[in-house]
Amino acid sequence: MKNYLFIITALIISLSFSSCSKEDDLIIEESLTQLCTKRTVDFYGFNVVNRKIYDYNYDGTRLLDWKFTYIMDNDTLTTTYTNIYTGDNITSMIVDNSYDQWPTIYYDFEYDTQGRVTKRFKDNSLEFTYIYIGYVVETYDTNNILVREDTYDANGNSLSVKSKQATDSTWTVISENTHDNKNMPFMNVDSWYPLSGYRYISPNNTTSNTVLFSTSTGIPTGSTINMNISYDANDFPTYIATSYSDGKSKSEILEYNL
Repeated sequence: MKNYLFIITALIISLSFSSCSKEDDLIIEESLTQLCTKRTVDFYGFNVVNRKIYDYNYDGTRLLDWKFTYIMDNDTLTTTYTNIYTGDNITSMIVDNSYDQWPTIYYDFEYDTQGRVTKRFKDNSLEFTYIYIGYVVETYDTNNILVREDTYDANGNSLSVKSKQATDSTWTVISENTHDNKNMPFMNVDSWYPLSGYRYISPNNTTSNTVLFSTSTGIPTGSTINMNISYDANDFPTYIATSYSDGKSKSEILEYNL
């Protein structure tokens, strides 16, 4: 309610002074952009990590950097991700860890004319290549071996994922996703996280993931992940309760700048 009163007051003031500049209008408009500033995820039934905290820092609607904090039974570790832009694209990323034994990692990215990542480099070595065929994206490793295939709908939501190791002749895991019709937390962010397995920024939230086929003992066929999501007045998620087939669960609280 306080936010709405502030917005109304700002609009009244702007109408009262005909000399208000375009720059002032942009400041008011920018304040209306809803951005996710923090996510806190608590895990139940997991043996290693108890909590993960993500803190996001923006310049307007550009994600400048974020801090990823792992809270475990006996230790707390933090990782800071810093984005470097060329034009509208994140072309480099620095990953700095608080744990002395983990070195700083440098990533670089190449894009096509449509702003899609085509190559990902880690410490100056090619790590993955991405080929776009309609709504299907193929991921190839450093030896040009197909290791993943993502299928999307026309809006950019992930419909299915197929994956395997380079040494496997066929897919070892095939899963499918369902979605809501609400806003994903980073809907208003200009750039997408280039380390994500997903190649498109999904406009909606994933509500379930089901493994259709698996030859991996760690991911049984038929296992499901279900997300029960609560939303704010602008249809952005504020709380996500996630349950797994094996009884594990996690809860996520999302905070915004508005």
